[in-house]
Amino acid sequence: MPEGGDWRVRGVSGLLLVLLMLPGLTFCSKEEAAAGPRKAAATPVLVAEAVRKDMPVILRAIGRVSPIQTVTLRPQVTGQIAQVQIRDGQDVAKGDVLFRIDRKPFEVALREARAVLAQANAQAGNAKDQERRYLALSKDGAVPQKELEQATMTVKSMTSQIAVAEANVEKAQMDLDYCEVRAPISGRAGRILADVGNVASAYQTELVVINQIDPIEVTFSVPEQQLPALQRGMGLGVLKVTAATSQPESLTAEGKLEFLDNTVKANTGTIDVKATFPNRPQTLWPGQYASLGVEVSVDKNAVVVPARAVQPGQNGPFVFVVLPDLTAHATTVTMARTAENEAVIAHGLEGGEKVVIDGQDRLRDGAKVSIKPSLDGSAPEEATAGVVP
Repeated sequence: MPEGGDWRVRGVSGLLLVLLMLPGLTFCSKEEAAAGPRKAAATPVLVAEAVRKDMPVILRAIGRVSPIQTVTLRPQVTGQIAQVQIRDGQDVAKGDVLFRIDRKPFEVALREARAVLAQANAQAGNAKDQERRYLALSKDGAVPQKELEQATMTVKSMTSQIAVAEANVEKAQMDLDYCEVRAPISGRAGRILADVGNVASAYQTELVVINQIDPIEVTFSVPEQQLPALQRGMGLGVLKVTAATSQPESLTAEGKLEFLDNTVKANTGTIDVKATFPNRPQTLWPGQYASLGVEVSVDKNAVVVPARAVQPGQNGPFVFVVLPDLTAHATTVTMARTAENEAVIAHGLEGGEKVVIDGQDRLRDGAKVSIKPSLDGSAPEEATAGVVP
């Protein structure tokens, strides 16, 4: 058959195939028309409940940890160190003997002072006996008045010598006691600065530094704009302060505000503040930096939602509230403040509403939603307590 005839046969076959398919196409179109318009699919979202709870108002700052007391221990007598009774970094209690200075020279000095006192007492006794004899003889005129006066003056002089001798004995005893160098405060010792055999000079040689670290204090500065809040809080009672150490092993301690300086620094516009913390176990360490939170007040029964539920809008912040019929309603809200991962809502919510916290980018006002479980498979999350940065 010629090529042209073959082409005509193929064309007729294709036309017959199209005609056979037309009834099916017409049938499908009728089925779709009977079913009506297709419904839009519901958008899956995560939700959380707006809750009412007390929310603390907290001022944030960075502070430096420092010991309440620091003592550089020095001997009060000069002598050779005979014993060192502490180790580097040891905890010590007030009154513990830390160093001993050779006692022998001071024991000799004490015996000498006691001997001088005994001699003065003996001489004073003789002088008093002589004064009594002269008084008896002076009644008969047997002793001149001048000699009686001289005897009285001798008694007074010997009494003064006794007082000096007693003071010397007391000083010698005190020097002997100072041979035991004791801790003046409780705390932790640093590195030992003098070893056995060294000659320690009174009030000069440094033996060890002791820091009191329980309790311990943290000093920090706050802007002067926060001063009224601090003053109002202190007027209501003791302000609680929380300190957190740096990562990765962040530890926390709770203390109280102790001191608010009486002057705002002109060059920085800040005011110095100090808080003290019980430090057992020893969470805070001298020289360390810590993140601080000062609780100045509490918002009672505040409406709180997760901060990621609040979205920016042309008319201000808003949240998507999921209504009972599973439609999303865009609700304008007024935020009082944010508290870490939470938002305190001043107006717009009453508490108990379900707000969308994930999937807002796919929503519009009035859209249908389906509530999905959280990413870990648990129930939808709820707002939790937070603090103001």
